[in-house]
Amino acid sequence: MADSFLIDTCVGERKLFTEVTFWELSNLKPKDILDIPDRFAREYGVSPKYMEKVLLEYSIQQTGKDVLEREFDLKPPQYFLSNTRHYSWPKGAGMPIMDHKEKARYWHDKAIAGIGAQHVIGVPVDHGARLRLDKLEELLEESLANKQAVYAVVAIIGSTEEGCVDRLSEVLAMRKKFQARGLSFLVHADAAWGGYFASMLPTEYQPGDNAKLTIGDADDQVGEGVVPDSALRTETQEDLFALRFADSITVDPHKAGYIPYPAGGLCYRDERMRYLVTWTSPYLSRGAVTSMGIYGVEGR
Repeated sequence: MADSFLIDTCVGERKLFTEVTFWELSNLKPKDILDIPDRFAREYGVSPKYMEKVLLEYSIQQTGKDVLEREFDLKPPQYFLSNTRHYSWPKGAGMPIMDHKEKARYWHDKAIAGIGAQHVIGVPVDHGARLRLDKLEELLEESLANKQAVYAVVAIIGSTEEGCVDRLSEVLAMRKKFQARGLSFLVHADAAWGGYFASMLPTEYQPGDNAKLTIGDADDQVGEGVVPDSALRTETQEDLFALRFADSITVDPHKAGYIPYPAGGLCYRDERMRYLVTWTSPYLSRGAVTSMGIYGVEGR
């Protein structure tokens, strides 16, 4: 396999997998990463189950990220999201909290994911409480220059306090530009609050189509379904439409879905991504073939 297995880097160069640098491996496009087990099975007859067994002792779940970073001399990857982030982000990733003397203490420096507070970077917002794209670009330029990988960039679709929508479509365009230069990352849409409003886009909506972007007669505002189109600003419609291109989306039925707390949802554009966070245990199945409990963190 070592002499024939090829992979495409994020800049579009096809190379032998054994000749790809650690930096290039850290920046493979999501689909190319998720394709690897399927390609092993299809091209070499090696089953995903066998590969899982062989690689178990090398996986991040088994060794921890710190071991892998030391082994391959990697700088800790970073996570970028708006300063208007919900408080659940510190719980999941790790952020500093303030004590009574207003001195930062990293009591939750690694939290659930083990990323570490100093590697979860808050991006400044504009006067409309939206993520500043110019500041995000500066941070990504710095990551590229320092060869420090980026886990993901988060666009908030309806911030909890302000209800503001980050420019998801622009973030996706920015990723494409950086991929051409060797830096790739996931794009996550935190649409816990605003995700349901995607169902209120005009049924025939396409980006750049101005026919439905202004408030007109009542007949112009009604789609084919039972829910009327919402008179949303042009940029917001574009970013709601762009949800379909994000790698993952969180949406909370207990908010705009009118479902009892704490119902929540996590959607993947590529369903294979859920296997990266799978953890099985006999008592989680409850007799069912599949339990959603094995794909995430249960409880609060």
